[in-house]
Amino acid sequence: MTNPVLIVEDEKNLRRVLVAVLEAEGYPTIAAENAEEALDMIQTKHPALVLTDQRLPGLSGTELLRRIKETHPEIPVIISTAYGEIEQAVEAIKAGAEHYLTKPVDEGELIALIRQTLARHGESLPPLHRELRRYGLIGVSRVIETLLETIDLVAPAPSNVLITGESGTGKELVARALHQASPRAEQPFVAFNCGAIPLELVESEIFGYERGAFTGATRAQAGKLEMAASGTLFLDEVGDMPLPMQVKMLRALQEREFTRLGTHQPQRLAARIVAATHVDLAKAVSDGHFREDLYYRLNVIPLHIPPLRQRRADIAPLVHHFLRQICTVIGRDPMVTIAPDALAALEAYEWPGNIRQLENLLERMVVLNRHGHLQRSDLPAEIARHQSDNAFPTSSSPFDLPALERQTVLNALEKTRFNQSQAAVLLGISRKQLRTKMKNIGLLGDQDGEDDTIDT
Repeated sequence: MTNPVLIVEDEKNLRRVLVAVLEAEGYPTIAAENAEEALDMIQTKHPALVLTDQRLPGLSGTELLRRIKETHPEIPVIISTAYGEIEQAVEAIKAGAEHYLTKPVDEGELIALIRQTLARHGESLPPLHRELRRYGLIGVSRVIETLLETIDLVAPAPSNVLITGESGTGKELVARALHQASPRAEQPFVAFNCGAIPLELVESEIFGYERGAFTGATRAQAGKLEMAASGTLFLDEVGDMPLPMQVKMLRALQEREFTRLGTHQPQRLAARIVAATHVDLAKAVSDGHFREDLYYRLNVIPLHIPPLRQRRADIAPLVHHFLRQICTVIGRDPMVTIAPDALAALEAYEWPGNIRQLENLLERMVVLNRHGHLQRSDLPAEIARHQSDNAFPTSSSPFDLPALERQTVLNALEKTRFNQSQAAVLLGISRKQLRTKMKNIGLLGDQDGEDDTIDT
């Protein structure tokens, strides 16, 4: 990126720290101590992004935001607020802020939000100064790379995370990856599906209860918040949480404490909250089905997982991963393989059920397969009829060079756990040549072909 990030912060030491953190990550940075100075800089320096404190001498951060949007609506703005000032953060979001940060600002959270924001606005990003771990996430698309970057950056922070995406995209897997990558990895990971429990039981399941708290409570029971201890509580399908429970959950998050039903003895809330939903929570807020203040409490770090049809480059690695995994579980040896035209049909299909649908289909096909090789004719009719632009023509020759090249590249990527630099060394080619081959055989989307800065 060429245009700088503008930091607006009146506290001198904090301003210096923020500049140092961003410049260490490769971002050109300029700084202002008040809104008036910032507005002058915007006219001359044309920043790619503005990070401003809410409390400034003179014009506030929100007032600065409104001035920026009047003259430069294309510049994204992130507001930082003190803990507990959620109302001001909500006001800033409504005024056009891209997102907000809660002070004290966590370094990983800061870098993650800046990278996400700049990427959404089409800015090129400096490479991360660390090797990315994969945490069981399979894929070679830019989407997966960005997701891994964000997990690596925000996992150490205590901030709440909201994961959005269609059913079957792997939201719980991402939540577990956040837990595994965090200092909480040795503490419990507790999952709770907010839509799978009857309304009258949700509160007792989350907060726990004492003996005699209600009819049928014959013994004391710890709730999910208590079970999670200093680990992670994963609230799946949080959009289905009943409104009365949303009020109580908000209070627990604000006060960082909760009580079991049947007692007035508070307990400290030590767990990190990671929530997930397949519904549009912003729309649910406008429709009155979800509390706005709870939404912003949960949506400190947003993570979105696009559907599989929007990241087709990940389908081939997922297919090979699932075939190997399924064969291992059921004791199938040698491993079942798949024909290039069958793989091409899988890549062309829309996958309304996403990764879960793909895995279930492959398991059924492997179990029912007798000859150890999946052909296009083995696929369900609604999938087999799809034709990919990257499909290989069937050939009677034993030397199907496109298919052999595809398989060779895939083998190298799988052996190196999809680390492109290591795979290129294994193949004896440059990383740029590897990415060109990956694009040619459909393992990278068009948007990824020129990006040679981020390793997986």
